[in-house]
Amino acid sequence: MPACRIQNLSLLLVTLVASTPPLLTTAHYYSSAAFPSSSPNTLSEWRSARATYYAAADPRDVVGGACGYGNLVKAGYGMATVGLSATLFDLGRLCGACFEVRCVEDLRWCIPGTSIIVTATNFCAPNYGFADDGGGHCNPPNNHFVLPVEAFEKIAIWKAGNMPIQYCRYSLSLS
Repeated sequence: MPACRIQNLSLLLVTLVASTPPLLTTAHYYSSAAFPSSSPNTLSEWRSARATYYAAADPRDVVGGACGYGNLVKAGYGMATVGLSATLFDLGRLCGACFEVRCVEDLRWCIPGTSIIVTATNFCAPNYGFADDGGGHCNPPNNHFVLPVEAFEKIAIWKAGNMPIQYCRYSLSLS
């Protein structure tokens, strides 16, 4: 069973105990009030990045990925996945890594007090035909996350497009 999925199941159990109806919809979504960011599972400090989303128009979009996990839904990841820019992907060394992601700065588009936990399952390839700040979102040295729209909408309104976020690495243990 994928490590973040185990982490997400433990969060779901805590959510069920808290019995807050909006939190019961997915295992990878929670309010920062229910789970403070000072969690012992956090491995790193909050860092700045940006996030965009994709909408899976083709069923093949949930299969494969640069990490080779196959069908992400059948493997237990669901839509709590992320493609990482070259800078973050680190030549595949971060495949399977868990990240907590939250929208920041843009109060017009962010959903306040929310964050998600996602698993790195794919690579966001650089596009050197565009400037780093003009369409080359995944170009080095950018820290960029590409989320399924279902995950993106847990922290921000989809119309936002390219959002400032903060992220921190999460441990794989449940302790």
